[in-house]
Amino acid sequence: MDIINTQDLLRLTDQRGGTRISLFLPTHRGGPQTERNRIRLKNQLRYAHHALRTDGMPAGQIDAMLEPGYRLLNLVGLWEQPSDGLAVFLGPDGPCHLRVPLRLPELVTVGDRFVVRPLLPLLNAGGHFYVLALSQDEIRLFHGTRIGLDQVQLDGLPLAVWLTMPRRQPQVHAFLADRGGTGGRAMFHGGGTDNDAKPLILQHFRRVDHALRELLAGDQAPVVLAGVRYLQAIYRQANAHPQLLPTGIDGSPTYASPDQLHRRAWALVEPLLRGHETAAATRYRALQGTGATSNTPEEVFTAARQGRVETLFLCTNTPEWRTRADREPLVLLADGPTPNDQLDLAAVATLRHAGTVYAVPAARMPDANPLAAILRY
Repeated sequence: MDIINTQDLLRLTDQRGGTRISLFLPTHRGGPQTERNRIRLKNQLRYAHHALRTDGMPAGQIDAMLEPGYRLLNLVGLWEQPSDGLAVFLGPDGPCHLRVPLRLPELVTVGDRFVVRPLLPLLNAGGHFYVLALSQDEIRLFHGTRIGLDQVQLDGLPLAVWLTMPRRQPQVHAFLADRGGTGGRAMFHGGGTDNDAKPLILQHFRRVDHALRELLAGDQAPVVLAGVRYLQAIYRQANAHPQLLPTGIDGSPTYASPDQLHRRAWALVEPLLRGHETAAATRYRALQGTGATSNTPEEVFTAARQGRVETLFLCTNTPEWRTRADREPLVLLADGPTPNDQLDLAAVATLRHAGTVYAVPAARMPDANPLAAILRY
């Protein structure tokens, strides 16, 4: 699974001009249906090829634009470790692909901008969390949603330098690779007591905490610790993340499956995550009729661009993007924002101005409209 945060999403929406293709598809995590993952992506590239050819783009230019997408079909690691959905973005600035723990719709868009609304539930203030698993030999980071947990692939990122736990007593051998070094891990060997090891582990956890905060880039999602109580207690001394939960998952996570970790972590985070969302919905209803709320797409879109939207609810059960009679999952974006586009753009503008977005099903919307906003002024 790949992490996407608010800044990543904003960077995608800032890329405009030229021809840009957004591909979204659900993927299977395992079993015989995993081969359908490749087939779905191949079909979506075919839809994009047809749209570009119909628009008059020369064949050579089409091939060059779609070539990074076709290369993904042979990227073994992508298909050996799928998540619940795959998003691919192809444009003049280079390709980008994201494996996400979210069942995405089958959707292809072609226009002068990328579409990001299918990814918004991943950024819900009440939609995701992290599990930091501490064991004797390694540290692992998981990204969680209501659906499940995915281990975050950290190769090449600062946090990857500190994945290996320090062992007791550095007298025999100690090596700490700095971020510019080639070793990339911290290794300690030898015997000793827990009291001897504690200062070294605390120092190591401070580096882990710093790298984790850099990775999360201001993401305020809850973080759950998993590990024996001794290691959890040391990590809490090093922690500076404001959303670290006071209660963790006790016991070594080494042999726990992602499903087991998810079940125990979700029991801890669900009341907190849903609590923020429920409080926001209650506040919206209390403010209705005072001029401090709006559920009109055009009005909310304008207010969001002006930075006046504090909280935005966006319904994920709104009608499908596609309007084509043949039901192909293809949308050709118009030059200006349509009412459907305004939902997407209002959410992006709200995030850009440090607002909160909840992309939720209709049953959790504060009223019957596809969007609902609490205004700052």
